[in-house]
Amino acid sequence: MNRPDVAAARYTINLNGTWQFQLAGQAEVVREKRGTQHYSPPNRQDTVWNTIQIPGSWEEQGYGEEPEYARMDTWTKVREYEGSAWYAQDVHIPADETGGHYVFRLQGVRWTSRLWFNGVDAGERDSLLTEHTWEVTPWVKPGEINRIEIWVDNTMKLALAGSHIHSLHTATAWGGITGGAFLERLPLCRVHTVRIEPDLDSGTIEVHGVLSVPDPSAAASLKLRLDIQHPNGTWLKCEHLALKHEQRTSGAVQRDYGSDNDTGPDTVLLPFSQQIALDAEYPIADWTDEHPALYRAVIRLQEVDQELDQVEQRFGMRSFTARGKQLVLNGTPVFLRGYVDCCIFPLTGYPVWEVAHYVRQFRIAKSYGFNHVRLHGWSAPEPFWEAADEVGMLVQAELPHWSRFFEQRDVPAPPEIQTYLIQELDRLLETLHGHPSFVLFSLGNELIGANGHPELNAMLDRARQKDPSRLYTDNTGFGQLPARGREADYYIQSFNWHPPLESVLSAMPDTTLDYHSVTRLASQPIIGHEHAQFTMYVRPQERRKYTGVFRPTWLEPVEESLSRKGMMSKLGQYQQATGTHLMRSLKEAMERVRRTSDAAGIQLLDIRDFPGQGHATTGFLDVFWDSKGITTPDEVKQFNADVVILLGSRERTYYAGEAIEIDVSISHYGKRVLKNAAVHWRVVTDAGADEDGVTLAEGMWRYGDISCGSVISLGSIHANAPGTGAAAFRVEAELRYDNVSDAHTLVARNDWHGWSFPMMILDRERHGEMRRVWNTVKELQPLLVESYADRVDHVDGYRLLKQGQHDLVIVKSLTSNVLDYLLNGGRVWLMPAAEDLYDPVETKYLPVFWNYLMFATQPGATMGMYIEQETPMLGAFPQDGASDWHWYHLVNGTPALCLDTMQDVTPLIEVVDHFHRAKRLAYAFEARAGKGRLLVSSFSFTDTALMKRPEAAFLFQEMLTYVRGEQFKPEHSITSAQLLGMFKLQPIQFTL
Repeated sequence: MNRPDVAAARYTINLNGTWQFQLAGQAEVVREKRGTQHYSPPNRQDTVWNTIQIPGSWEEQGYGEEPEYARMDTWTKVREYEGSAWYAQDVHIPADETGGHYVFRLQGVRWTSRLWFNGVDAGERDSLLTEHTWEVTPWVKPGEINRIEIWVDNTMKLALAGSHIHSLHTATAWGGITGGAFLERLPLCRVHTVRIEPDLDSGTIEVHGVLSVPDPSAAASLKLRLDIQHPNGTWLKCEHLALKHEQRTSGAVQRDYGSDNDTGPDTVLLPFSQQIALDAEYPIADWTDEHPALYRAVIRLQEVDQELDQVEQRFGMRSFTARGKQLVLNGTPVFLRGYVDCCIFPLTGYPVWEVAHYVRQFRIAKSYGFNHVRLHGWSAPEPFWEAADEVGMLVQAELPHWSRFFEQRDVPAPPEIQTYLIQELDRLLETLHGHPSFVLFSLGNELIGANGHPELNAMLDRARQKDPSRLYTDNTGFGQLPARGREADYYIQSFNWHPPLESVLSAMPDTTLDYHSVTRLASQPIIGHEHAQFTMYVRPQERRKYTGVFRPTWLEPVEESLSRKGMMSKLGQYQQATGTHLMRSLKEAMERVRRTSDAAGIQLLDIRDFPGQGHATTGFLDVFWDSKGITTPDEVKQFNADVVILLGSRERTYYAGEAIEIDVSISHYGKRVLKNAAVHWRVVTDAGADEDGVTLAEGMWRYGDISCGSVISLGSIHANAPGTGAAAFRVEAELRYDNVSDAHTLVARNDWHGWSFPMMILDRERHGEMRRVWNTVKELQPLLVESYADRVDHVDGYRLLKQGQHDLVIVKSLTSNVLDYLLNGGRVWLMPAAEDLYDPVETKYLPVFWNYLMFATQPGATMGMYIEQETPMLGAFPQDGASDWHWYHLVNGTPALCLDTMQDVTPLIEVVDHFHRAKRLAYAFEARAGKGRLLVSSFSFTDTALMKRPEAAFLFQEMLTYVRGEQFKPEHSITSAQLLGMFKLQPIQFTL
């Protein structure tokens, strides 16, 4: 416990350190023997006292029991305890000759606490979001040892278990005093409250406050001085604040000693209120997300030449408003590039109380282009807000609330719930008022039915009256637009789910799409709710980082499954391929929002993994804020910065030499007009990460000035796709302004990936004699000119092999005669549909949404493809080992082939299943069967519309070349039983 500076007018006694401690279960036995009541603290001579550190949780200091139940859908604590506990300490309080006012404060308590000061019960507190405080002046004995006893209870007091401040999946049911314990000594004549209201437009601040004066006769001699330090370090001229000598005594107000109203019973309260113009000698430094300038105000209470009290407060000159559908920061439109903070602290299990912790995470987030964070069903401790002010984050706070009480508009919420939420609302708005980073507030997560709830509307009105400088919404995520019965300043709606949109369409190859079908439904700003939620493969290597109170128990069943299936050796490949797929999908989903001219922002769920809910691997950072190695800050900022250049085309694939047109547009939410802007572009072959491509075309044009808040087209790029062979290419574009030849004026760059393929021509030189192909699939006949076409019933394996006129049979289904032909040495290309498989696995192009355990019925619960770089079957088909947009139409909705019964078979095109199920899947594989050779693929080559696409026709052509060529030599063999176990045997009509 730190020694205070007792010479100061006000000082704080830091009570952090070692305290006596016992869990209530231990204390209960002693109390029963003494016959004391429930709320009586344990006797100080009890032998069951242990020790504990404040700050800290019970679990991290060894209290609680190891849970018997290890969860696979979330993490499991090393130990846990739900109940109550006692703290006690004897504290020497320095002598106080002049007499002081004392307030006891606890930070980081969940959920309720009760204080006894020198044996007097001071009352109970229950805030989940703000500190617990008591006025204890009557019971303090300065110059003596004082006994402090605290009871803390972490059991669920109200049906608000969904709040992320203590949900099973996030911070969990932690207990303790995690922020600290403090006794604050205040002078009797003091600054009781102070509130600074910046007005950026006028360059002034309104300073409101109240003085607490014990002697009314002394009020006339008091002076109040205000000193303001500019963000550049310079002190502005001193201001004197006028006191209003309208006296009111706090004794006239109903009081509860021990309450958090820290005035004495007969205190005179003198209000003061004054507008101050900031010194014109120095320009006003406004607080923004780019330049978070903070002023420092020091208020001194003086009597003649004696300083009686001094308080300090930081403030930022900023305004945050809604202008139509735009959010406006300091008069300039701002686009919120946000992520969701779900109160996940993997080492402590509770919110950390260190400014440096939050500064680190904000700087990491900003390095990737983010300027906004939403607190999901909670609000963070004071160090979070100090860091957000310093680094420049725009924050949405929420009540500790994720429930179903407000789903039915005509059914009131339980009174105890409503009362508690209003109390938390009042406390939180008062606590956060001074933070310029606090700009948005929601009453909770996903609370309402289609048309809102009148009780939530009433709370919005209450919030606006208390603090009109923020924007408010009734809930985050739910409700329908157009809004009926909802009275919010802005709305947060899902671009994944809100009709007419669907999550399976949240990212597509068409880069001209946007979300205007949702944003058009309101006249207020709309922010995208929990956007994207694409996932990648599990990373067991993170296990070593869990050195705190959590065990990653979801890893144990996953690793067991992967080990038994022999898949652990491929973890690295799966992680890289699915991580690449995640980022490609995320880039398009984010750019689609930026193409939406009337979208106000986005909240990603999440840039970190969310281990507590089915291990949702949505992040490009792990849960510890470390990079997963799947992207870089510069790559993310191409689509996630204040200014983003966007490249739009309806197609990703072209025929060789075909004309391409790419619309170039800009989403400009920078802080200044871009003067004399120009677009520079080039088309370059994509030779891979280690090689430079060949420039095929390039150019530039001048556009002119671009105003802030613009989402507009700048013009189009006209070029041609590569003219020979199959090729991957990219279109690169840069936006420069002012001196267009100066690289230092580069403001944004981005690229767009495309592919070109030659028109399918089955020439004899390349493909051999088509008459040697026996085709039983009529839909393929337009592609197999001159092949022999006949029904599968007529395949006579003995005759085919004897005569040697055909060296390939193409079939859709497995039949007994085809199996016979195969086993006797035939060559077969089998193209089954889902109905031909015993265990078809539905797939889609996009990765698993959020996690499989929570959304098990989602279509296509797979994570993309993994392909070896050298895959002869693909021939010249361009690929880099992972899913990319030229595969979209080939694989979206295509059934995967399950190879769980064929352990020796290696997929040619592997489908990465979600790691909980971990099936061995493929879109194509090959094997020997008996004396024959078999190629199986599930691509929908029988879909005539698909085969009009250049990528589909070319892939079919390359696979046909392979299956008929000398390279088709499968290494592994399978049995007829394995084939019959995978494919449904279809009947044929025998010739009689």
